Amino acid sequence: MIKQEFGSDGFVKTTGMFATGLLDDKFAFMAQGVRKTGDGQRIGTWTDAWAYYIGASFLASEKNRLDLFALGAPQSHGQNLYKQNIGAYSTEYALDLSDYDPAAAEAYPESEDGFKYNENYNTVSPTYDGLQAYGSNFHSRQDPGFINERENFFHKPQVNLNWYSVLSPSLNLTTVTYYSGGRGGGTGTIGSIIWDYSGPSRIADWDATIARNQLEGESRGILRASRNNQWTIGAISKLKKEFDSPLTMEVGIDWRTAQIEHYRDVFDLLGGDYYVDDDNEFTGARNRVLGDTIDYNFTNTVDWLGGYLQAEYATDGYTLYGMGGLSTVKYTFTDRFNDDGFGNENYSETDNINGYQLKGGALLNVSDEIGVYGNVGYVSKVPIFDGVIDDFSGAVNPDPKNETFMSFEAGANYNALDRAVAASVNVYFTQWNDRTTTRQVVNEEGNTSLFNLLGLDARHMGVEAEVSFRASDMLRIDVGGAIGDWKYTDDVAGTYQESPGAPATPFDFYVNDLKVGDQPQSSVSVAASLFPVEGLFLQVVGRANGKHYAEFDPFSRTDSDDRAQSWQIPGYATADAHASYTLPDEVSLGKSAKIFLHVFNLTDETYILEAVDNSRFNGFDDDHDADDAEVFFGLGRRINVGMQVGF
Repeated sequence: MIKQEFGSDGFVKTTGMFATGLLDDKFAFMAQGVRKTGDGQRIGTWTDAWAYYIGASFLASEKNRLDLFALGAPQSHGQNLYKQNIGAYSTEYALDLSDYDPAAAEAYPESEDGFKYNENYNTVSPTYDGLQAYGSNFHSRQDPGFINERENFFHKPQVNLNWYSVLSPSLNLTTVTYYSGGRGGGTGTIGSIIWDYSGPSRIADWDATIARNQLEGESRGILRASRNNQWTIGAISKLKKEFDSPLTMEVGIDWRTAQIEHYRDVFDLLGGDYYVDDDNEFTGARNRVLGDTIDYNFTNTVDWLGGYLQAEYATDGYTLYGMGGLSTVKYTFTDRFNDDGFGNENYSETDNINGYQLKGGALLNVSDEIGVYGNVGYVSKVPIFDGVIDDFSGAVNPDPKNETFMSFEAGANYNALDRAVAASVNVYFTQWNDRTTTRQVVNEEGNTSLFNLLGLDARHMGVEAEVSFRASDMLRIDVGGAIGDWKYTDDVAGTYQESPGAPATPFDFYVNDLKVGDQPQSSVSVAASLFPVEGLFLQVVGRANGKHYAEFDPFSRTDSDDRAQSWQIPGYATADAHASYTLPDEVSLGKSAKIFLHVFNLTDETYILEAVDNSRFNGFDDDHDADDAEVFFGLGRRINVGMQVGF
């Protein structure tokens, strides 16, 4: 199969696939490759990507099959990482909002690029031909006419070997062993950069910075890459037993170990010959050149072991399900730049931290058309690495705490008229307790330690529903909707000691009844699909979101008089259109050929997709309204057209 796509903003994507089918009743092979490039709708958000998949299957016997596959997607792209005040994108849009102070529009004047504005992009003289480095891989810039302050590059390959074994007619063993790698990072500035403050926010003046570095020889400011290189190996094995009765039981084990390297290196010297870095205590101050490691160099490890036991009892009338699982994790930290005082690299490790989960559910088939169900679960989740070890000082939290989740859901499914009508409704309730943050303190001897701040609880509850109606062979209607009530349920109060014997230091966070941000809490979607003639498919999908509160850090709410909700993003609706036509055999010469068209944001709706409340970078007067938010707008209308041919 070959598929070729073209789209808005220079989008080009080519996909090729080859598969053998079953050979000699034992072997099968498949390979797929993708090449994708594009300029991006925002200035400087180009994409340069590949993707691949290679798979093989071997029927060793009637009872054993091995599947081997590898996949990955090496890519790099320019980023638009920083949200902006609304006025920076559009003065007109900002002033149309009732809670946007006109004075903020003067403080944040509209960029000449409007909605395409990107603070992380600026032009540069093409005469600057300095190389950039992905580690030891040196390369020219994506375009000689600009530099991205923020660029991402990464490749995360995965290789799986799956073994499916039928031990007996009622006993099956499945084992998955895998390797997951990853090399890449993201760029930014370090040192002294010359900035241009003439717009709504500062942008790097590359030409001025390069001229200064070239004049002095030493690069006082450069582009660095924050690197994340990692590997994980693991195995998941499960044994499933079907008993003579309607009972099925399954036991499984999950083991994995991972190593993650965090460091920075020199990405672009911006005209100079070297950059002076003295952060490595073992080597002291040195002149660093392209690709050299600077600033910090950490290696973390994660060792995980888990297991579970589940059982299902299924009859024609009902199904019962139960599951219990245990997990344990251990972390280590090595600082390869800092001396522990004895000439060794600074090293920290934790004890094993344990977690568990319990889940259960039931399904009752009331009739051939109606089924009702209910599920309950409780999870004690082990903390992530940063909740246990500080990823700069190496300080270990002596008493890390698990977060807990208790959830309930119930619903019903309905199918009628040979599934021409299908409907489902689901209600859910989740209580998230002891969302944890850590604080760092330094004692009189200069030693750093971590401790927990506990007690932040949140409740997520709501209703979700879907209806699908096949009106005829030519028309299907799908409708879905959800409404939620997600909020923090308590203020948080407590004390801690910054050092032994020191007076108690209080901490208080005032979040009771504040809505959880960063996600729409109500939504509706409607899709109409048409099949007017054989091979032709037409579809329009409309979506509307509302009750969307801006993201905020609940641990920043330390003022007891500040009880206002975070800013609520204006609701919006968008529509997409899709069409495809499978060509008749007499036109495609017996090949499987299809042409297609996709139009996203059909009406070119202008809307805010994400927001941060009371931005410390782009807020105006800190009273939780529109002029204090920094935002990303949704993308405008985009078109994608292409053709797919199978051989």
